[in-house]
Amino acid sequence: MSDDIRTSQFFEPHDQLLIQQVKEWGEIITNFETRNKYQILSPSGGELGFMAEQGKGIGATLVRMFLRTHRPMKVTVWCSERKELLSLERPFFWFFSDLTVRDSAGKILGHVYRKFGIIHKKYDLCNDKDQIFARVNTPIWRLWTFKILDSSDREIGTVSKNWGGLLKEIFTDADRFQVSFKGRSWLEKAVIFSAAISIDMDFFDDNQRNN
Repeated sequence: MSDDIRTSQFFEPHDQLLIQQVKEWGEIITNFETRNKYQILSPSGGELGFMAEQGKGIGATLVRMFLRTHRPMKVTVWCSERKELLSLERPFFWFFSDLTVRDSAGKILGHVYRKFGIIHKKYDLCNDKDQIFARVNTPIWRLWTFKILDSSDREIGTVSKNWGGLLKEIFTDADRFQVSFKGRSWLEKAVIFSAAISIDMDFFDDNQRNN
């Protein structure tokens, strides 16, 4: 099965996916930064796949500790059969990030660009030709929901952080996101899905320390 077919078959049937960050108890107790890991779930809670930030060893650990959310990052996405679907890469940045979305063969499927904003959180979502097909322009005081808008400002999807409950929010910064993208092509769904990782890194990855 080709990479495009495998990835398209993963995204096409779904109008909504859940992304659940997985935290290990050692990290929760010691606050020692480890690489991000996520489950991909159906709305009913069935496991569809998983993701993991790449990079092991003391060098990668130090990068995560000192560069924090600005660190260079690569995340690999697999389906439940452990076949690679996507590779998400973001280089080190100071202010405006660029997440590149590739299939397992290295073909670029799109980009997620963080843009300048003072009272809004802004992203441009681009297709494989680097053309903008959607954007995020969310007021900074709306903490939990990022609406995906097309060129006519119509809502075509959302990335929403689901609050995990008081005890969970106090003791761990594990995040859970709901990604909705009804009626979009599988390529656009893959980019919108990937935008959730950029949003998590930018606004929620350090929330335990910020608290």
